[in-house]
Amino acid sequence: MNRLRFYITEKFNLLQAREKRLLYLGLALSLLCLAFISVNPLLSKHTKLSQELELLKSDFIWISSKVSVVKKLENACSSRNYKRGTTEDQIKNLARRNLLSVNSFEKTEDKIKFQLSGSDANQFLDFYSQASCSGYKVEQIMMTTSLKNTYDATIVAAPVEY
Repeated sequence: MNRLRFYITEKFNLLQAREKRLLYLGLALSLLCLAFISVNPLLSKHTKLSQELELLKSDFIWISSKVSVVKKLENACSSRNYKRGTTEDQIKNLARRNLLSVNSFEKTEDKIKFQLSGSDANQFLDFYSQASCSGYKVEQIMMTTSLKNTYDATIVAAPVEY
């Protein structure tokens, strides 16, 4: 290491004054470029994060103004306990309550699949809401209409513990 330092010092001393100044200027410019290259990504990241912060602040202010609306939407389920009997009994009771008929019912390990029919689409909407309040997560609905003005729905749901 000392040899290398001695060699560089010796070669540097052989340079003329203007060459030394040019070398110092080149070294200073190189250090300036290195500093710029190091700091530039940090500045651009800071700008990007500042813009994101402003966006999130505006989102936070907006959602803070909507707290009263969200509290009203908290839970529309009544406190009635619909979980009486077997799963099939619960689904049949919910269907009957909404003037729907259960055409088929199939239960697997973690899901139930059943087919309902009825004359009013609103009755199906009420059924979905009550099924959700009863602890069933409705995963899939395939609804069709027939020529007799009736609706047929095949529903896949999963019981959820709450």
